Amino acid sequence: MTYVVAGLVVSVVLLGCAAGPALDLLRRSAVGPGTAVACWTAALAGTSIAAAGAAAAALLAPPGPGHGFLSWLRDCLPHHGRLATAAAAAASAVLAAACGAVLARGLPRLGRAVRRRRRHRETLRLVARADGRHPDVLVLDHPVPAAYSLPSRRRAIVVSTGALEALSAEELDAVLAHERAHLRQRHHVLLLALDLLHAMLPWLPTVRRAKARLPLLLEMAADDAAARAHGRRALVAALCRLSAGPAVAGALGAAGAPAAGALLERVLRLEGGAPEKPRRAARLAAALFVVAAVAVPLLAGAVAVAELARTC
Repeated sequence: MTYVVAGLVVSVVLLGCAAGPALDLLRRSAVGPGTAVACWTAALAGTSIAAAGAAAAALLAPPGPGHGFLSWLRDCLPHHGRLATAAAAAASAVLAAACGAVLARGLPRLGRAVRRRRRHRETLRLVARADGRHPDVLVLDHPVPAAYSLPSRRRAIVVSTGALEALSAEELDAVLAHERAHLRQRHHVLLLALDLLHAMLPWLPTVRRAKARLPLLLEMAADDAAARAHGRRALVAALCRLSAGPAVAGALGAAGAPAAGALLERVLRLEGGAPEKPRRAARLAAALFVVAAVAVPLLAGAVAVAELARTC
């Protein structure tokens, strides 16, 4: 068990501390934003799994406090009365509070984000109207050009009347393809999970860097999907026309004022022409990293569970 816990701790250190600076080099490399997003996601998932496994193993493995507590419950409670039961309940509450302290920092934030999205969707039902040409689009009467997506079962893309007037048909199609890529690739879910993890483990370098890097990479991945479908020129023109529009909390928009610096980087990237095709060695290395970053913590966690079951 000692070696398993040590392996989980090493995984936390490597993925939570060292992986972030290494993955920063992928932003401008030839692997592409989609591959970079997969690597960042794997590093974050592996960090979460390893951290949870290390904490659980440290608490429950002998001679950890959790294992001693479980042994005490098993051996002592059958021989004692209400006082022992009350003491066990109090100790359980303390242990549960200690284990849930980290979650308590992140879950309320996640709940607020979900409620904000739900209120936004309810408001759109009252003030927006369905677009007759596109079954997944709502039209909002507003003179400022804006387009964004908000996860929903029906009509998840919102376009303002100002955007409909400012964009040509080809540019509008590019914007809609961008937003559909966000929805299809579940970028909203990834950003919610990232926000939760950052609230719980903000001191880990990989988590901090992912908070700063991933939003831009997600936009670039959606840009590539739209550019493949409708061309780079139409997408660049649409991004420039939408650049004055506001950003919407909890939503992903093709362009917005708070992301002006990121928008400039995206436009320059698109105007630079087709990116270099990823090399086979780079793609293979990225795939191996994604698999290892998730599989190793999972395997170590499974071994820890088996050891705990055998010991207890």
